[in-house]
Amino acid sequence: MENEMINSKAYFAEVAGEWDEIRSGFFTEAMRDAAIRKATIPPGAIIADVGTGTGFVLHGLLDRAVQLVGFDESQQMLDVARANFAPYPQVQFRQAEGQHLPAEDNAFDAVFANMYLHHAPAPEAAISEMVRILKPGGKLVITDLDTHEETWMRQAMSDRWLGFPRKDIQTWYEDAGLSTIDIDCAKGTCDCSGPDEQAISLSIFVAIGEK
Repeated sequence: MENEMINSKAYFAEVAGEWDEIRSGFFTEAMRDAAIRKATIPPGAIIADVGTGTGFVLHGLLDRAVQLVGFDESQQMLDVARANFAPYPQVQFRQAEGQHLPAEDNAFDAVFANMYLHHAPAPEAAISEMVRILKPGGKLVITDLDTHEETWMRQAMSDRWLGFPRKDIQTWYEDAGLSTIDIDCAKGTCDCSGPDEQAISLSIFVAIGEK
């Protein structure tokens, strides 16, 4: 697992400058905005984004939050994110691994994690940590890959997990103390090219739970 962690950090350090373009095929603005609408976060919220990368999800939340905090373990990704959000003083970034977030208990009205969980060393622990920083009544919103068999993605993209069964996400949410759990299909698919340049479309879930 340590080698995988090193490889993951190296991968994101290498692609940080091109990540906004690379990401556009994996998760679109339409998918992001549909997930945000589905979560029904009230205006004036304080929101965290775990595994924020260059801040893609935060862009979709600017008009819904008075404060936004993006967490990511990649300094290179955060450098790009800080440049992207220089005009927005309400947006802050903190370098941290997803299982050890530098935030107080019950601090956020909502926590988002988009395409982060399949890079997490221990997904269940990462979910518990995200729930820890949620206020009572707050919502956890995770968008990620359903289970798939594209094993080449472990090497090419440093994916630790080949997606997740939705029943596992349901169990992890329940074990972390969430209720009113809704797990559904995202609006669209993750589209990429495989090793032989074949077109691949992977399904994505949206999982919402309330603390």
